[in-house]
Amino acid sequence: MRPASSGTLGRLQPSKVGREPNARNHPDMQYFNMAVHTLADMKKWKGKFLAFKAYYVGDAALAKQAAAALGISERTYYYHVKSFGQAAFSMSHSIKKAHEAMAAPALPPEPPPAPVLHQLGSFISPA
Repeated sequence: MRPASSGTLGRLQPSKVGREPNARNHPDMQYFNMAVHTLADMKKWKGKFLAFKAYYVGDAALAKQAAAALGISERTYYYHVKSFGQAAFSMSHSIKKAHEAMAAPALPPEPPPAPVLHQLGSFISPA
């Protein structure tokens, strides 16, 4: 049997090479987790965090029920999930930069200035 030829749409799709990345073991996931918990503690993000948590920790298939429990429409529910995720992702970059700046090795101390010879050949301290 001859293999079926792929259609035009099939050829436009990117080829799947290798395995998908493991987000749980990604080195930057710790910064995203810190950002999620930081935003969750902020009063401004409390409602959006509840939607985000319901979507990713709860059952995402129950979006209508989760939205009803939060007292919002389904469209608003998905907006909250998306905007909270984007804010956490953006904040994770800032947290990573701050961490790298604090963890950067300090510059070595400058060597003391060399003593200067006096005209008569005795040393004068550089202080």
